[in-house]
Formats: sequence, C-alpha cells, structure tokens
Amino acid sequence: MSTQTSPRIAFTTLGCKVNQSETDLLARQFAAAGYDCVSFEENADVYVVNTCTVTHVADKKSRQMLSQARRANPEALVVATGCYASIVGHQLAGDRTLVIRNRDKDHVVELVGGSLGRAIADTPTWTDLEKCLTISGGQERARPMVKAQDGCDSHCTYCIIPRARGRSRSVPVDDVVLRVQALVDEGHSEVVITGVDLGSYGQGDSGLPDLGGLLQEVLDRTSVQRLRVSSVEPGDFDAAWLSLWQNPRLCRHLHIPLQSGSLTVLERMERSYTPEQFAGMVAQCRSSIPGLTVTTDVITGFPGETNQEFGDGLQFIHALHFDGMHVFKYSRRSGTRAAHLPDQVPEPVKAERSRVLRQEALAGVNRLLARHEGVTATIAWESDDGGAWRGLSDTNVRVYGSAEITRQSGLGLCKRVLTSPFRDGLWSEPQGADIMLVPVS
Repeated sequence: MSTQTSPRIAFTTLGCKVNQSETDLLARQFAAAGYDCVSFEENADVYVVNTCTVTHVADKKSRQMLSQARRANPEALVVATGCYASIVGHQLAGDRTLVIRNRDKDHVVELVGGSLGRAIADTPTWTDLEKCLTISGGQERARPMVKAQDGCDSHCTYCIIPRARGRSRSVPVDDVVLRVQALVDEGHSEVVITGVDLGSYGQGDSGLPDLGGLLQEVLDRTSVQRLRVSSVEPGDFDAAWLSLWQNPRLCRHLHIPLQSGSLTVLERMERSYTPEQFAGMVAQCRSSIPGLTVTTDVITGFPGETNQEFGDGLQFIHALHFDGMHVFKYSRRSGTRAAHLPDQVPEPVKAERSRVLRQEALAGVNRLLARHEGVTATIAWESDDGGAWRGLSDTNVRVYGSAEITRQSGLGLCKRVLTSPFRDGLWSEPQGADIMLVPVS
C-alpha cells in the first residue's frame, strides 16, 4: 500500500463502448471517494481491469491485462470486473485479486474499500451521481460515452453477452440527461449514447419512453452540440425515429449489425429479420437522412456456413454498399447454443473468408472517403496523433488537421474542408462555409 494518504488507483478498459462508459463513471466515483486516479502504466495500489468476453481474443487480452497489472505491482489489489470476469470469475480469484461481476458493478467502490480496510463514510460523495459527475477520474474521452441501457433479452445462438450482462434494463431518463449535460459542462462537444442492446431502451417499463423518446429528451433538455447513437439492432429499429434526424445535432451515422447476409445463417443465429427486411430498413434510413453513413458488423465462419451461404452473404453485403464494416471470425463460446452446432468451420476457412470480407469493408471506407473529398464538414477533435490532430465528422469520417491551426481554434466543433486522403481518413483545411450534405451513392 502506498504511504500516501490517498490510495493510487489505475484503470484499463477492454471491449465495447458500454465498458468505456462504466469505467469513466467508476473512476469518477473513486476520485470522489478520495482515491488518486493514475495511468495504468504507473505504479498503483489498485488496478481495475474492465474485461471483455465477446470473443476468445477478448478473453486472451483480458488475461494479459490482468497479468500486466500483477507484474506492475505484486503487492497491489488487482480488480477483475466486466464480462470476462462475470463468466469465469472463480478462475481469476486469488490472493490480492478481487473479482467483481457485472451485477455488482454498482458496489465496486465499497468492495475495493473493504478489501483495503478503508472505512466508508455515512454519506459518501461517490454515491451522489450529480456530485460524482463534477469530479474527473481521468478516464473521460474527447467523445465520451453515456450508458443508457444494459443487458440483452435476445439470446442469439452465438452470443455469450446475455449471460455476462443479464436481462435488458434501462437507465432512467433523468440520469442519462444528467450525465450528458455534465459532460457538456466539462467542455465535450459530442456525446455518444450507448447500450448493450440500445434499441430495446424502455421496453418492458411503462414509465420510460422508447429510444426515440430518450434521444428527444436529451436533445431537448441538454445543450450538447452533437449526439451520436452507438449501435441499434435491426430488429429494434423503429422508422418513427427517423424524423429525429431533422435535428442537425444528431449525427448522420447509424451502426446496424447485420451479422450475415445469408437467410439460412441468420436463421441458425436466431436473428429476428431477413436480409430483405434489413435491406428495406437501410434503404428507408438512407432516403430519410440525406448524407447518412451506414456501418455494420459481420460474423464469418458461423457453424455450418457453406461456400454457397458465404457467397450469398457476400453478394448481399456488396449490394448494400456499407460505408464500413467490423468483421469477426466466429468464436466458439462455451455456454452458447452455437457451440454445440454441427459442422464447425475450420479456422483456415474462417481466415480466408474474413480476408475477403475485410477487403469489402475497406472498399466501403474508400467509397465513404471519396464521397467526402471537397466537402465542408463539422469536426469534433479528439487528440494529437503524431503531429496532426485527429477528429471525426458527424458522418463518421476520420479527419486530420494541422495541430497548430487546431490548437488556435480550440477543441470544440469546427468546420473544415476535407481535402485529400491522409492515413485512414481525410486531411482538412479551415474554411467558414456551411456544411454541405453528402448524397449517398
């Protein structure tokens, strides 16, 4: 234990935007409880690893970060929380290792304090959300995440997350609004609303609106300059929400997970839509929101996926002209129904199919960039990246600009002309013109 009055605590996060949002709030709570929040690379008395288990690769990375923390300070308390810890917690527990499952995440400060022998005040500041949000824990990002929903009731055959996260539940509207406005007050120009199954927001709770109603509340009750929706499942999407995008503060980017373009694969996955329904929804979104960027997730090598099914899926994906795509090789997760399906696809086949899909994904990004060359866009700047500032347009285009010019103009939203390809995005130059809507090709 550090001889300093305040124990030093460090955090690292793996996986999804929900984990990122949770780590930010945890860090604020610990700071409010009197801890000194430091970088994960520094010596600390407590290391908190917010783990992920969406694939076997995520499991491996989670174990590596836990080992890194233990090596950094063998006497420190290492806290394993998040989805991997929730699934295999008993395997991680040991001397100076505290396992806190997702269901107990609201009590992390208490549990860590108990392990350190720290007394809990009768009215601790860290339990007051409004007060906590005024204290920085050093984990907030330039474009911070706010969790509005947790858990999932869908139980797709390949997915372990419902076991790790539990049933779907929604954060009260007032709490979401409070968190968003607190981030605005800190100077953040863009906030991302996120959830495990965000489109199910409010379902089963008559006292809450649906996701569209939540977004309207945030737009009406906060001064956030730009609001981004992280991901919405196609089975949850309501066309009535599309009118919200008439408000220019809502980012023209929708991430809608497809998972497969093959009807028979979707059926084995137990997804709640057909390729035709998915295509119709995307077409409706694009026709309703000028300049919309649509990105997706795809899993390849699902059990039983034949060459014909892969070819059909690839043809469907090509026809939809996605503007970006996360490609995942199917990962066999113990405890899921897909793990017991016959005809598991060999790893070399998965790897080749993944390579082909990644080429298609790159083609989509290149189309997106080409469509934006010469366009004036509004940019939210994030960080200095090797001498050039890195940011994002509302249509999810990665943008770079002169560090000197960006420092002079500040880190709020600003207009830039997107001029030419640079790294994984477009270079930009200052210009005061109004933003131009970008048509979808």
